[in-house]
Amino acid sequence: MSHTEQLIARIRALAVKQNRAPATVAAPILGSGMAFANLEAGKTITLAKYERALAKLDELERAA
Repeated sequence: MSHTEQLIARIRALAVKQNRAPATVAAPILGSGMAFANLEAGKTITLAKYERALAKLDELERAA
């Protein structure tokens, strides 16, 4: 599983845990719900954005 696939899976898992739509959960992580849709469609993000997303996702997972 690629890093992007892992990120998508973690966002989806957090969405299920919070009973929210994945795009809603992804918005504060990636900057917008559309960015999540783009990732699912196979588009990429920069390494800097990926690292920021991981840090934010880690924070939200700990709080959940």
